[in-house]
Formats: sequence, C-alpha cells, structure tokens
Amino acid sequence: MTKDEFAAVVHQLAEDDAPRLFAIVEEYGEAEDARVAGYGLAYDDRAEVDSVEGGFRLSSQSAESARALFEVGSRSTGTRRAHLVWLGEPQASAGPERAQQTDGQWPNSTSSAPRRAVTSWGSSP
Repeated sequence: MTKDEFAAVVHQLAEDDAPRLFAIVEEYGEAEDARVAGYGLAYDDRAEVDSVEGGFRLSSQSAESARALFEVGSRSTGTRRAHLVWLGEPQASAGPERAQQTDGQWPNSTSSAPRRAVTSWGSSP
C-alpha cells in the first residue's frame, strides 16, 4: 500500500468513527429568544457536553439525555425548553426561524455565529 493509499484509509477510518457534533440551545419565552448553552459530541455509547460559559461539563447516556438535563437545570433562569441541534450535517430545507420543533429538536443549524442570541425566531408556518 502506498503512503497516499494508507493516508486515505486512515482518513476514512477517522471519518467513519467520528462522533456527531451537536448544540444545546435554550429557548426563552414562546420562541422569543434563544442562546447556545453548550456544545457536545455524541458517541455510540454516550454524549459529552461543555457549556459555552465554561465551568460546566456533562457526561450522559445520549445527546437527548443531555438536552433533558440542560432543560431541567436551566428552568430557574427562565428557560422554556432546551433544543438539541445536530451540527455539521446538511441543513434542513426550512431554516430554524421556520422550523417545527419535535421532542426538543430543531432541524440542523449551521449558523456562522453560534453563540449569538437569537432575538427573533419568526412565526411558525
């Protein structure tokens, strides 16, 4: 096997075994405002999340479990719900401002400013 062929095999191996990147987004009010609370990596057997403000790290059984824990933990700060947003995957046809939320998940988001608070989600179609 040549060096280039080996490099391609190594790259494919890393790509195939890579965890999925996700964000936990906290919603305030009735789709009035939101902020990214943390970013995580979803492995086959667990999820690891770091808060964007630092100082808080979470290990859970899944990305959905992490989302639920963020939701419960942030209720006292006025968070209505927490959403699980999968990153690095093709974006859904409707942007997040028109997205329909199901079980705490919004369609994929690839925002260029992930830590900026969203001040207007728009109305649902």
